[in-house]
Amino acid sequence: MDFSLCRLNHIPRIVPAGTGSSITPQNMLGLEGGIQFSNTDFNQQFDIGQLLLRYGLTEQFEVRALLGSYTSFDQELLGGSRTVTGFQDMGIGAKYKLLSNESKIDLSALAEISLPVGSDEFTSNEVVPSIGLLADYAFHETLSFSSNLGYTLGVGDLEDHWLFTVTPGFTISDNVGGYFGYAGRYYGNFEQHWIEGGITFGLNSGVQLDANIGYDTENEITFIGAGFAKGF
Repeated sequence: MDFSLCRLNHIPRIVPAGTGSSITPQNMLGLEGGIQFSNTDFNQQFDIGQLLLRYGLTEQFEVRALLGSYTSFDQELLGGSRTVTGFQDMGIGAKYKLLSNESKIDLSALAEISLPVGSDEFTSNEVVPSIGLLADYAFHETLSFSSNLGYTLGVGDLEDHWLFTVTPGFTISDNVGGYFGYAGRYYGNFEQHWIEGGITFGLNSGVQLDANIGYDTENEITFIGAGFAKGF
């Protein structure tokens, strides 16, 4: 699952997750989804969906459809509160494998375009392109390291910004793993610094489940989420 940006009255709110360098195998369809709850002193947000479709055209190239989430946003105001609901923007993208794991390093390039098809309260009203480099390094069978470097172009009233993540991962058992790390977004006059971690569970059916939690130290936002991934 990727970082997703929803907009409420043109105020950006970002909820974190990560993107790995792996490519969906050729002729396989991958489906990912999840739920997430985020909270500050004055706002609460619940997202359900976070849907991502991935299809492997070759062993090195996949296409992606980001189908977004249905969002409920509660905001505390002077004299009361308000709740708005709706759908976030969707997007399309592609990922290409630059380096294979023969040298223990996987490196991929990612390009995505966000499309302004969401509800009025959450859409950016712009076609927003972004690019990224995604790296994974396997120290050995039980310890790995992942990192993302991304850039989103400024369009219209939207600022351009950078994304950087560092995420060590480790094996707990044959079908259970864990991860923790840092994720940051850097705007001209605004930053987010997430400390996050989670655990993954592999089922015999081929489904992977995960649970995660994180905290933005800059803006005092807490999130908790759960997700799944399945190949067909």
